Amino acid sequence: MKYELKELNIDMGIMEYKMYQDIPIKESGSTNLCNGLPYEVFKNYLESQLARKYQNISEYDTPTITYIMYVNDIPVGYIAFRTKINDQWKKWSGNFYYVIRMSERKKGYGTKMLKLALDEFRKLGFKEVYGQSSSGNIASAKIIENNNGIFLGEIDGTKYYKIEL
Repeated sequence: MKYELKELNIDMGIMEYKMYQDIPIKESGSTNLCNGLPYEVFKNYLESQLARKYQNISEYDTPTITYIMYVNDIPVGYIAFRTKINDQWKKWSGNFYYVIRMSERKKGYGTKMLKLALDEFRKLGFKEVYGQSSSGNIASAKIIENNNGIFLGEIDGTKYYKIEL
């Protein structure tokens, strides 16, 4: 199997669009704003996500870089890196969030995707990253724990983790 992360770019096309359509609109605290959009406006969606890389940290957003994971050249999911977080973002969501398309779940891709992402965080100079999962999202907790996530505690149904790089 060939695993690869590619940074989101404006030239992505129908394969990536179909991946986004195979990800629920709302699920375990995440929102897929691309689900249901016509293909004709997919480039606009990509532009909005690419602009987040240069976003200032605020109550509503933070600088974020999105990567698509490909398995044998097929897009199976995405992971987004928050490159700057404050205490609010550490508590609310941490340095990363990810999702695997419905048709590719339960194949270990989430664990592999986070592993590849941690290598990218290291290249960016990070020494540690923070993540979380809702207590009911067992798959997400396993993904973090399989990547040496250190359980920091649970508050109001959210499990908090730190991964040392």
